[in-house]
Amino acid sequence: MATHSLRYDHPNHQVRREHSIITTAGATTDFGKMRNFQAMRLKAAHATVITAGTATTHGYDVYSGTTSVGTIPLSTNTAGYTLSVDLSNAAVAAGDYMEIKSLADATGVAEVVLEYGADAQAVITSE
Repeated sequence: MATHSLRYDHPNHQVRREHSIITTAGATTDFGKMRNFQAMRLKAAHATVITAGTATTHGYDVYSGTTSVGTIPLSTNTAGYTLSVDLSNAAVAAGDYMEIKSLADATGVAEVVLEYGADAQAVITSE
């Protein structure tokens, strides 16, 4: 299978993509693992509380592989509260994964959307 690189102005490098995750209650639980054949850059995480946490430790860590690249602190905010966190273009290597992991609160539930794009150095499969 052949691969090739794309120009920096190719739409693949300009389009933002989203990975939506609805969590369940549970402390230090992994959610929404997604693996991609193409190198990616994590742009931001957007969260909306569905069920309020009962402790200030309600929130999520965002991971690139086994490395935490950001934290979404939701605390005891009520349902409907939204928060966006900049992930500073954190790299996700080709074949690696991104996911979120809940913090210590065991009752909070949220929808988390990871915003990402293809890494400009990424290769794609040729047609």
